[in-house]
Amino acid sequence: MRGLIYWLARSAVSFWSGVREWCGDAAYDRYIECVMRTGRAKPISESEFYLEQLDKKYSRPNRCC
Repeated sequence: MRGLIYWLARSAVSFWSGVREWCGDAAYDRYIECVMRTGRAKPISESEFYLEQLDKKYSRPNRCC
């Protein structure tokens, strides 16, 4: 029984991590890990990070129409 509960818990964590990666929610966490690993200067706040990401996404020319 303990093995089943452990397996279910690990599966739930894995599933949730996949959902966070898919929807982009884990992007800031990856950014912080990279900043800490490379030893860059002070990381930007979460709100600044997402504003920067939105600016990158929508500042490019749109090929629609």
